[in-house]
Amino acid sequence: MRFFLFGLCVSCTPHLKSSPRATCGGEDLDNSWDKALPPQTLQGEGPAKGQIAEDFCMIDQYGDKTSLWQFYGDVILLDISTMWCGPCQQIAKDVDETWKDYVDEGFMYITMLPEDLEGGQVDAGDLVEWAEGFDITAPIVADTEGYGYGVEPQRAWPVVMLIDRDMTVLVERVTPSDEAIRSAIESAL
Repeated sequence: MRFFLFGLCVSCTPHLKSSPRATCGGEDLDNSWDKALPPQTLQGEGPAKGQIAEDFCMIDQYGDKTSLWQFYGDVILLDISTMWCGPCQQIAKDVDETWKDYVDEGFMYITMLPEDLEGGQVDAGDLVEWAEGFDITAPIVADTEGYGYGVEPQRAWPVVMLIDRDMTVLVERVTPSDEAIRSAIESAL
Protein backbone atom coordinates (compact mmCIF):
# COMPACT_ATOMS: atom_id res chain seq x y z
CA MET A 1 0.00 0.00 0.00
CA ARG A 2 1.48 3.32 -1.05
CA PHE A 3 0.96 6.57 0.84
CA PHE A 4 -0.17 9.69 -0.93
CA LEU A 5 2.41 12.32 -1.74
CA PHE A 6 1.44 15.76 -0.51
CA GLY A 7 2.65 18.94 -2.20
CA LEU A 8 5.50 19.57 -4.57
CA CYS A 9 9.07 20.19 -3.61
CA VAL A 10 9.64 23.67 -4.98
CA SER A 11 13.07 24.27 -3.51
CA CYS A 12 14.61 20.95 -2.49
CA THR A 13 18.19 22.05 -2.06
CA PRO A 14 19.41 23.04 1.40
CA HIS A 15 21.01 26.44 1.51
CA LEU A 16 23.37 25.94 4.43
CA LYS A 17 27.01 26.13 3.43
CA SER A 18 30.32 25.81 5.18
CA SER A 19 33.66 24.36 4.24
CA PRO A 20 33.90 20.57 4.50
CA ARG A 21 35.72 19.65 7.70
CA ALA A 22 33.84 16.66 8.98
CA THR A 23 34.56 13.20 7.63
CA CYS A 24 32.62 10.07 6.85
CA GLY A 25 34.79 6.99 7.14
CA GLY A 26 37.88 9.13 6.65
CA GLU A 27 36.52 10.89 3.54
CA ASP A 28 35.76 14.60 3.65
CA LEU A 29 32.04 15.26 3.58
CA ASP A 30 31.01 17.16 0.50
CA ASN A 31 27.38 17.93 1.26
CA SER A 32 25.46 21.17 1.68
CA TRP A 33 24.68 20.79 5.40
CA ASP A 34 26.55 22.69 8.07
CA LYS A 35 29.61 20.78 9.14
CA ALA A 36 31.59 20.76 12.33
CA LEU A 37 34.66 18.87 13.40
CA PRO A 38 33.89 16.94 16.58
CA PRO A 39 36.68 16.50 19.12
CA GLN A 40 39.11 13.73 18.19
CA THR A 41 38.49 12.19 21.61
CA LEU A 42 34.74 11.77 20.99
CA GLN A 43 33.77 8.08 21.29
CA GLY A 44 30.32 6.71 20.52
CA GLU A 45 28.79 4.72 23.37
CA GLY A 46 25.19 3.92 22.52
CA PRO A 47 21.59 5.13 22.36
CA ALA A 48 20.81 5.32 26.11
CA LYS A 49 20.24 8.56 27.99
CA GLY A 50 23.58 10.04 29.03
CA GLN A 51 25.60 8.11 26.44
CA ILE A 52 27.41 9.59 23.45
CA ALA A 53 25.35 8.71 20.35
CA GLU A 54 27.16 6.49 17.86
CA ASP A 55 28.10 8.21 14.62
CA PHE A 56 26.80 7.08 11.23
CA CYS A 57 27.63 7.79 7.61
CA MET A 58 24.62 7.43 5.29
CA ILE A 59 23.36 8.75 1.98
CA ASP A 60 20.79 11.56 2.18
CA GLN A 61 17.94 12.47 -0.17
CA TYR A 62 20.34 14.55 -2.28
CA GLY A 63 22.70 11.60 -2.83
CA ASP A 64 25.36 12.97 -0.47
CA LYS A 65 27.07 11.22 2.43
CA THR A 66 25.83 12.64 5.71
CA SER A 67 27.20 12.01 9.20
CA LEU A 68 25.50 12.47 12.55
CA TRP A 69 28.66 13.90 14.06
CA GLN A 70 29.00 16.57 11.36
CA PHE A 71 26.30 18.39 13.35
CA TYR A 72 28.41 18.47 16.51
CA GLY A 73 27.52 21.70 18.33
CA ASP A 74 23.82 21.54 17.35
CA VAL A 75 20.91 20.08 19.27
CA ILE A 76 19.75 17.15 17.10
CA LEU A 77 16.41 15.45 16.87
CA LEU A 78 16.96 12.00 15.33
CA ASP A 79 13.65 10.64 14.04
CA ILE A 80 13.96 6.95 13.11
CA SER A 81 10.85 6.21 11.07
CA THR A 82 9.76 3.66 8.50
CA MET A 83 7.88 4.46 5.34
CA TRP A 84 5.07 1.98 6.10
CA CYS A 85 4.39 3.28 9.62
CA GLY A 86 1.27 5.46 10.05
CA PRO A 87 2.54 7.35 13.14
CA CYS A 88 5.84 7.93 11.28
CA GLN A 89 3.96 9.45 8.35
CA GLN A 90 1.98 11.61 10.77
CA ILE A 91 5.07 13.18 12.40
CA ALA A 92 6.73 13.57 8.97
CA LYS A 93 4.10 16.20 8.13
CA ASP A 94 5.66 18.59 10.69
CA VAL A 95 9.37 17.90 10.13
CA ASP A 96 10.29 20.83 7.92
CA GLU A 97 8.24 23.41 9.79
CA THR A 98 9.77 22.26 13.09
CA TRP A 99 13.29 22.29 11.66
CA LYS A 100 12.90 25.76 10.16
CA ASP A 101 11.45 27.14 13.40
CA TYR A 102 14.59 26.22 15.37
CA VAL A 103 17.45 25.95 12.85
CA ASP A 104 18.73 29.46 13.62
CA GLU A 105 19.14 28.44 17.29
CA GLY A 106 21.56 25.64 16.42
CA PHE A 107 19.13 22.80 15.79
CA MET A 108 19.12 19.96 13.25
CA TYR A 109 16.26 17.55 12.48
CA ILE A 110 17.43 14.28 10.90
CA THR A 111 15.04 11.61 9.66
CA MET A 112 16.49 8.12 9.31
CA LEU A 113 14.54 5.55 7.29
CA PRO A 114 15.49 1.89 7.92
CA GLU A 115 12.56 0.37 5.95
CA ASP A 116 10.59 1.15 2.82
CA LEU A 117 6.84 0.65 2.32
CA GLU A 118 7.22 -3.12 2.04
CA GLY A 119 9.61 -3.43 5.01
CA GLY A 120 12.68 -3.77 2.77
CA GLN A 121 15.84 -1.68 2.62
CA VAL A 122 15.46 1.97 1.68
CA ASP A 123 17.04 3.20 -1.55
CA ALA A 124 17.69 6.66 -3.02
CA GLY A 125 14.28 6.76 -4.70
CA ASP A 126 12.56 6.11 -1.38
CA LEU A 127 14.41 9.04 0.21
CA VAL A 128 13.28 11.36 -2.59
CA GLU A 129 9.71 10.04 -2.34
CA TRP A 130 9.63 10.69 1.43
CA ALA A 131 11.16 14.15 1.00
CA GLU A 132 8.78 15.20 -1.74
CA GLY A 133 5.75 13.52 -0.21
CA PHE A 134 6.13 15.40 3.06
CA ASP A 135 7.90 18.50 1.68
CA ILE A 136 11.03 17.89 3.78
CA THR A 137 14.27 19.70 3.04
CA ALA A 138 16.00 18.73 6.30
CA PRO A 139 18.28 15.66 6.06
CA ILE A 140 16.68 12.28 5.41
CA VAL A 141 19.12 9.37 5.41
CA ALA A 142 18.83 5.74 4.30
CA ASP A 143 19.69 3.43 7.19
CA THR A 144 21.78 0.95 5.24
CA GLU A 145 23.97 0.32 8.31
CA GLY A 146 21.23 -1.04 10.59
CA TYR A 147 21.69 1.87 13.01
CA GLY A 148 17.96 2.07 13.76
CA TYR A 149 17.77 -1.62 14.67
CA GLY A 150 20.58 -1.07 17.19
CA VAL A 151 18.54 1.73 18.76
CA GLU A 152 15.22 -0.16 18.61
CA PRO A 153 15.70 -3.95 18.23
CA GLN A 154 11.95 -4.52 18.74
CA ARG A 155 11.23 -2.34 15.68
CA ALA A 156 8.62 -0.26 17.48
CA TRP A 157 8.66 2.76 15.18
CA PRO A 158 8.96 5.68 15.28
CA VAL A 159 11.83 6.31 17.67
CA VAL A 160 12.50 9.98 18.30
CA MET A 161 15.75 10.77 20.15
CA LEU A 162 17.04 14.12 21.33
CA ILE A 163 20.81 14.59 21.24
CA ASP A 164 22.65 17.48 22.92
CA ARG A 165 25.27 19.72 21.31
CA ASP A 166 28.07 17.44 22.55
CA MET A 167 26.39 14.29 21.10
CA THR A 168 25.04 13.12 24.46
CA VAL A 169 21.61 11.48 24.29
CA LEU A 170 19.31 13.72 26.32
CA VAL A 171 16.04 11.87 25.73
CA GLU A 172 15.94 8.28 24.44
CA ARG A 173 12.27 8.37 23.46
CA VAL A 174 10.45 11.61 22.82
CA THR A 175 6.72 11.04 22.42
CA PRO A 176 6.12 11.14 18.65
CA SER A 177 3.82 14.15 18.53
CA ASP A 178 4.51 17.65 17.29
CA GLU A 179 3.75 19.14 20.72
CA ALA A 180 6.08 16.76 22.61
CA ILE A 181 8.84 17.10 20.02
CA ARG A 182 8.75 20.91 20.17
CA SER A 183 8.69 20.86 23.97
CA ALA A 184 11.77 18.61 24.07
CA ILE A 185 13.62 20.77 21.55
CA GLU A 186 12.83 23.97 23.45
CA SER A 187 14.03 22.47 26.73
CA ALA A 188 17.34 21.53 25.09
CA LEU A 189 17.95 24.84 23.34
